[in-house]
Amino acid sequence: MSALNTIPQADLWDFLFERQDKPFADDQVIFKSPTTDEVRTYAGLRSAAQNFGTNLKAQWSWKKGDVLLVFSPNSIDIPALLWGCHWAEGVVSPANPAYSVDEFKYQIVDSEAKAMAVHSSCLTIALSAAKLTGFPLDRILVFGEESASGQGLRHIYSMMQDGTPGMTRTSLSPASDPAYLVYSSGTTGRPKGAMVTHLNVVASMVLQKSIESSHMDRRTTRLLALLPMYHIYGLVCQVHFPVYMGIQTTVMQKFSVSAFSEYVRNDAITHVYVAPPVVLYLANDPGFKREDLVSLKMLTSGGAPLAPDLIRAVYERFNIPVRQAFGLTETTAVCHIQRWNQWDKAMGSNGPPLDGVEVKFVDENDNLITEGEGELCMRGPTIFRGYHKNQAATEKALTPDGWFKTGDIGYQDKDGNLYITDRLKDLIKFKGYQVPPTEIEGVLHEHPLVDDVSVIGVFNQDIVSEVPLAYVVLKKTVKPSIEVVQQLISHVANRLAPSKRLRGGIIWTDQIPRSGSGKILKRVLKDKAETEDNGKAVGAMVYDKFVPAKL
Repeated sequence: MSALNTIPQADLWDFLFERQDKPFADDQVIFKSPTTDEVRTYAGLRSAAQNFGTNLKAQWSWKKGDVLLVFSPNSIDIPALLWGCHWAEGVVSPANPAYSVDEFKYQIVDSEAKAMAVHSSCLTIALSAAKLTGFPLDRILVFGEESASGQGLRHIYSMMQDGTPGMTRTSLSPASDPAYLVYSSGTTGRPKGAMVTHLNVVASMVLQKSIESSHMDRRTTRLLALLPMYHIYGLVCQVHFPVYMGIQTTVMQKFSVSAFSEYVRNDAITHVYVAPPVVLYLANDPGFKREDLVSLKMLTSGGAPLAPDLIRAVYERFNIPVRQAFGLTETTAVCHIQRWNQWDKAMGSNGPPLDGVEVKFVDENDNLITEGEGELCMRGPTIFRGYHKNQAATEKALTPDGWFKTGDIGYQDKDGNLYITDRLKDLIKFKGYQVPPTEIEGVLHEHPLVDDVSVIGVFNQDIVSEVPLAYVVLKKTVKPSIEVVQQLISHVANRLAPSKRLRGGIIWTDQIPRSGSGKILKRVLKDKAETEDNGKAVGAMVYDKFVPAKL
């Protein structure tokens, strides 16, 4: 039977916690802290989530569709928050913990959040954004360190330890009611809230299980939750999939070579979903030792293409296979993935689609392409419902007959393996993060020294990722200098998340090339950056430090 035919019409709470076919005990450990003795069992998660949900209804009159913002790095407390909100028929909007005040303020307003749960490490940003938006402090819950609650705020445990009797759930429509409002960077303006339905996530889990179950036995498989849980990739593969499969998962808050090695060794980790930079570290960093990683059976990399040489380097160094996957927020994470026994076939591809995901390629006039490259379009049960409060963007992305136009250019081979070769959308992919150049350009235009600007993505071989580079036209009274470079790069770093920093530096120019209609000719700038301007960039932001030389 096709996996597509086994997808139940269920919301996430019923699918995960009212199931009749659960093949593991209630005391199965699902999430584990690598630095404390804290664990979260299946029964513990269900109880904490249900308590939270009943209290949302009883104390805050939570209604169907009300939005809970979750602003946090990875934490074993996050899953119960998500499913508690779902018990109360609410919608969860996860936020990037690296957001600036302005970025988080935007998500508060655009998502129309009714409450927020904030990790103590994000509290300063959250409170500043709350003040600017008039968000009520009595609707902010804090977690992390108990002592960090401060400000008269309640800890999440106050709503998780005991529930309110008599609360009941109302029915949801799994195919149309959103479970998540995940903000995905677009090509213009601010990020858009993608409405990911309950059925989208349920379908994603069922379809992935059909591929993974014969290789992931809950008794021997151990996962490491390294990807950020606010990102759709981590949200589906590291939060939902483990509780569905009953797999113990160690939750890692922040990546480092030493911590990764320690957690893999101590918890006998067998599989990790990663972004490409982790594969690069494994290929090159001397801090990794073979004896620390012997338990690893597979890495699954997504977010950006990996070169075959990098995959081979990891396998030759550690005997660890690396397969590739492809997905977007709008496809509810993974839509294509290399099969376990095919990881070394069609290297450089993202593998074939999940069962039930239809694929086609079209030209600029939406005509079907049967051979060669075209825009990737997909249709199936994991495709999102549309963008929150943005009908124009929804109509541009989704056709009336259900096809999602990804904006990615590529092709598939005779076996259905997907190759992504370019992007129709003007996006920079930095380590798996979608970075809209227009957002960086908008910030730079605000600076009084800048007359005109265009931001493009250039590939940095050292980190195997695109990085943002800015072509800048200065005001006529301003002379280029390293001090001006530092001002501009710091200006961006202080206003946007780290993924949007100008790691490619700045190139001075007298004019930004435009078409007759005024549109910036990005391809002209990309060609210049790769040829005559190669090596001319000055300044860069490396982590939190400004460096005057080219990255």
